Amino acid sequence: MIYKLRATIPSSKVFVREYEVPARMSLFDFNKFIINDLCFSSDQIVVYRALDEKGAMTAVYGLFDLGYGSMDRVNFSQLAERGQNVLQFCYDMHNNSCIILTILCEEPEDPRSHYPQTTLEKGHNPDQFSAKYEDPQVYIPRASSGSSVIDDEDDEDDEEDEKDDDNAFSEFEDGLDSGSDD
Repeated sequence: MIYKLRATIPSSKVFVREYEVPARMSLFDFNKFIINDLCFSSDQIVVYRALDEKGAMTAVYGLFDLGYGSMDRVNFSQLAERGQNVLQFCYDMHNNSCIILTILCEEPEDPRSHYPQTTLEKGHNPDQFSAKYEDPQVYIPRASSGSSVIDDEDDEDDEEDEKDDDNAFSEFEDGLDSGSDD
């Protein structure tokens, strides 16, 4: 069996990733996958905070056992059995930067697919060391509400520049190279 996960950032309306992971995959192996997928530095300390359906933290999983087991000893089927269907992937402890991972559903494994895999990707990867995630800004050009008077002097300058550009290559048009010593 595989689990379909959705990754979101609370402060972003754009960022979303969907992953499919094997039920037997440990958090440690998933951590290697997601770090690579998001282009994060692999030498930083991370933790996974497990939340229950009410949003209360029920466990913390890290590289070392913090009282609930280490990342290499916990897999996704165990998380689902414990009712820990929401994880906070805290990738920057200093700024408390987290990605919310939600187990959406359990599906049969497709023998033609390779897991884990990314199935949906929207928004750019967060900057691992930034204090907050910023959605890319899309600028839509607006119609000018100013005057519609056209500056004739600018048009004349543009025409002269185009003529100068045409003349710069006119010596090569006839196929003669003036710089050769034949």
